[in-house]
Amino acid sequence: MIDPTDEPLSVSLDMDLTWRYAAGDAMTRFLEDVGRGRLEASRCDVCGRRYLPPRPFCGMCRVRIDGWVAVEDTGVLEAWTVVHLPIRDGRTGEMRPSPYGMGLIHLDGADTSLNHYLDTAEPARLTIGARVRAVWRRDRRGAMDDILHFEVLS
Repeated sequence: MIDPTDEPLSVSLDMDLTWRYAAGDAMTRFLEDVGRGRLEASRCDVCGRRYLPPRPFCGMCRVRIDGWVAVEDTGVLEAWTVVHLPIRDGRTGEMRPSPYGMGLIHLDGADTSLNHYLDTAEPARLTIGARVRAVWRRDRRGAMDDILHFEVLS
């Protein structure tokens, strides 16, 4: 029986927890291309649907995707929000200042959309259908943050 008057046992322990995630074949290829400053979508050979971010299987046809097609780094803003809660970047550990704009971007040449940061958090500049363009990091490293954000053009 445990005596409730006993002091709880406390052990001081520093742990070094490091791990790596596998991106998978489709995302690995996509990120390698991003590191080269180009964007490619995975393309279903059956229906022709172009997925960005890429996927290993077609959601419509249920077949493995082996095709790829280049897409532009320009597109249309399909949805947006202004985030007022700061977040810690999982890759760098740095806090992202708030507020910041997030958008659902439909890139020219793709059939699906991706979420990414926007260059503004001003609601007056954020409209559905606005044209956007990727702003690339100068020193790319093959990661999604090689696209710093999307600049709102109109």
